[in-house]
Amino acid sequence: MECGDLGRYAHADNLLSQSARFYLPREAATSMLEQMEQQIAATWYETARREGVSERCCEKIAGAFIDPGFRLVRDERQ
Repeated sequence: MECGDLGRYAHADNLLSQSARFYLPREAATSMLEQMEQQIAATWYETARREGVSERCCEKIAGAFIDPGFRLVRDERQ
């Protein structure tokens, strides 16, 4: 799904780039995104295990929930 100025690029800045489309000031959208990140980081593992996902599979999918690249500064030259 395209979600920002850079289309499907899964990055915080890309998600925030279209906050005005949802009538959200950038500061409010940033706060919401930070809250969601914290909630996901705090609960994804417990939720997955409760639903029967094995420990091994959780290790494999952890990067889908906690990805340091989500906040890395994008190199504009690429």
